[in-house]
Amino acid sequence: MIPIELVGLYAFTYLLGSIPTAYLVGRLVKHVDIRDYGSGNVGGSNLSHYVGKRWTVPQCLLDVVVKGSVPVWIGLYGLGLDATAPLLVVVPLLAVLGHNWSIYLKFQGGRGIAVVFGTLLALAPLLLAAFALVTLVGWVITRSAGVWVLISLLLLPLWVLLMPSWAVVGGDRLVIGWFCGGLVGLIVLKRLFSNWTPLYKGLPRKKVLFNRLFRDRDIDDRNEWVSVGSPETRSERPTEG
Repeated sequence: MIPIELVGLYAFTYLLGSIPTAYLVGRLVKHVDIRDYGSGNVGGSNLSHYVGKRWTVPQCLLDVVVKGSVPVWIGLYGLGLDATAPLLVVVPLLAVLGHNWSIYLKFQGGRGIAVVFGTLLALAPLLLAAFALVTLVGWVITRSAGVWVLISLLLLPLWVLLMPSWAVVGGDRLVIGWFCGGLVGLIVLKRLFSNWTPLYKGLPRKKVLFNRLFRDRDIDDRNEWVSVGSPETRSERPTEG
């Protein structure tokens, strides 16, 4: 039977993860709903483009540390759980789940990458370093972050197998490997469903889904994508049905 303290931590983690920090910063700083701008994503990239780059710093810190790391640390040091206890690794997955499908925004949300950083920081810092390095090197070479974030996520279970046991908190590769698989599943689902926005009319469904999965956007052109939801162009956005 799951202890009541852990059930409370689960609920707390989802509700904390659901706090839409990018949305709140946009409201407080410029009195805008960033869902009506650019890609419509409730995340740092959209916030940077339409509210200001400097405002992504507090937003990112809150998502990484408060939403991603703090619930895990509560489980580790507050409840005394083992880092690789199967019941504990549910906590960081709930943090990402809440961020991606926020109860406060009718189950819309961001992409969850900052929260993923926070969960890895708390559970396996070396794994976080590998994830960040692959993403950064890939972006420098191709200037395409979406595909390299996906590649970095897919490589996480491999790094778990290759890295020394001391690098994984608790040393249990199997549980951390399943946790990494859960992260991949949540991020892939978020990309494909993309806040339930309709598919572009005139583009084949397979093409849109391919772009969502590998480019993290519906269309090929990034510049067009970041402006497609602005007030000047949103009414012209082609939709399906």
